[in-house]
Amino acid sequence: MRIGIDGRELQGRPTGAGRYLRNLLRHWAADPGDSLVVYFNGPAPRDAVLDARGIETRPLGDGRERGLAWQQRTLPRAAGADALAAFFSPAYVCPLSLRVPRITAIHDLSFFARPHEFGPLDGFRRRLLASASVRASSQILACSNFTKNEIAARFPEAASRVAFVPLGPDDDLAPSRPRAEARERLGILGPLVICVGSLFERRCIPELLRAFVAVRQRYPNARLDIVGENRSHPFRDYEEDSRLRGLAGGVRFTGFADEALLADLYAAADVAVSLSEYEGFGLPALEALARGVPLVISDRPSLSELFSEAALSVDPRSPERIAEAILRALAEPSRDDLVRRGHELAARYSWRRTAELTRAAFERAA
Repeated sequence: MRIGIDGRELQGRPTGAGRYLRNLLRHWAADPGDSLVVYFNGPAPRDAVLDARGIETRPLGDGRERGLAWQQRTLPRAAGADALAAFFSPAYVCPLSLRVPRITAIHDLSFFARPHEFGPLDGFRRRLLASASVRASSQILACSNFTKNEIAARFPEAASRVAFVPLGPDDDLAPSRPRAEARERLGILGPLVICVGSLFERRCIPELLRAFVAVRQRYPNARLDIVGENRSHPFRDYEEDSRLRGLAGGVRFTGFADEALLADLYAAADVAVSLSEYEGFGLPALEALARGVPLVISDRPSLSELFSEAALSVDPRSPERIAEAILRALAEPSRDDLVRRGHELAARYSWRRTAELTRAAFERAA
């Protein structure tokens, strides 16, 4: 098949959707029967996965065109002339005027479920375009049954076109350094707790900070690394929250982390925490389990659906329960049991399987 792909998630500083697309490309490129045309708004990024045989990069324009105009005007014109069998959009919205079968990944419906976390115009735009993309797409991919059911409930006419396609673990990250070396590079002396993912109100950062005050009472040299860009709306200064709680020396806000730093953090960590009240999948949670890091999660979907059997589940708005779970995860033999269960659960997921299921959706669409 000749498949067109919106490649913009690989541009700039790729986060979860970029990791998702890169891993799909890695496995699809291994199939010599497919031809993949990856379109970019401006120059293609330097990414080794794009050098694979069977992948053609197609820069369109100089990169200065606004994303929505590029996606809905420039991209359809170019892709429509490329004799594609199908077109894949990896992040919520597809080119609406393109006249080939479209497959769109919708990772969650947060802009419907939690509209207060988005600016009025941004939220309206996301809801409008996602709704139109659901109607236009031949196949819609959801990364959890929670999200699949949520899409089907909101768009019942599309229910038969929604497929559950889970994500994979972290086999695309750099290999871990030895734990001692990673901890030395990061300056870790005591227990390290990590929280990975962009900062939204739903991810309960204030409650985590309050819980960490209690953790530091037991382990004064413990450190919390919060990894991800602050995308809260209305904006909340979590670093100031941390200082006001006396945690300035024990909490580090890393911001965006590249893959090498992520690999070091997972190697050095003693506990990973994912406290989102609303999540489509929770890729950092799976990555932590795959790297043997004990995991504390919220008891909300879809984290509870996917990972509760291998993690400690807590009410994400209860600092007391969060602190108890972190302390339990640090203790033996709880830690060994969580590591074992985490490896067992992570082994059920693979990017190869994700790529196969997504490729099957292309066949159904085409």
